[in-house]
Amino acid sequence: MMPVDDAQIDHGRIELLAIFAHELRNPLAAIELAVGVLGEQATDLSAVDQARALIKRQLRQIARLTDDLLDVARIGTGKLALRKQRIDLASVIQMAIESLRPVIDAGIYTLIVQVPSCAVYVEADPMRLAQVLINLIDNSAKYSERHGRIMVSVERDANEAVIRVRDKGIGIPADALPYVFDLFVQGEHSIEASRGGLGVGLNLVKRIVGLHSGTVEAHSDGPGAGSEFIVRVPAACN
Repeated sequence: MMPVDDAQIDHGRIELLAIFAHELRNPLAAIELAVGVLGEQATDLSAVDQARALIKRQLRQIARLTDDLLDVARIGTGKLALRKQRIDLASVIQMAIESLRPVIDAGIYTLIVQVPSCAVYVEADPMRLAQVLINLIDNSAKYSERHGRIMVSVERDANEAVIRVRDKGIGIPADALPYVFDLFVQGEHSIEASRGGLGVGLNLVKRIVGLHSGTVEAHSDGPGAGSEFIVRVPAACN
């Protein structure tokens, strides 16, 4: 990897701020529109309910963006403490689903979950592993068609617990695969660049999985072929 000088770092920070502002613009514009609906169509209960649901979804998106940035900073300074406990991965998936419930109920995508009949236990921070899953599902949704299918599965492979998140979205070019977990990556190698993403979510996934002594990898057969993200963490004894 080529060394990065101070000028590059400063340029990267400025670019990050510009991208973050761009990312905030869309949800804020949607919230402004919804507030207008609440004021102008207050007697139309259906329109009011839709506006409220939109506001909640956009606020969740803003909160997730800021939380991801804060967590990256905490991990970088060693201030993110894990609260590990013995937990079944099926319950982690349920936590993630509950957090994503408004988006799932809105029909933005279809989530298909497969878990084994036998519990797969890990020693982990359930909230942080749920955060990993939420970010991976969000990433798949971002690069899939509306109402697309996202598949989540859990299995045990020898001494490892394995989580897979698959989609049939736009896929990842071969030259971009080595960079998908890099922080704030932009330019020709970045799948985030084409859609204005911050490039934070997948980097945070890698960092949190690493704190659990695990690994995460991305696979894709190229543009239009979808993608798969595989998380492996040590399994606990049954």
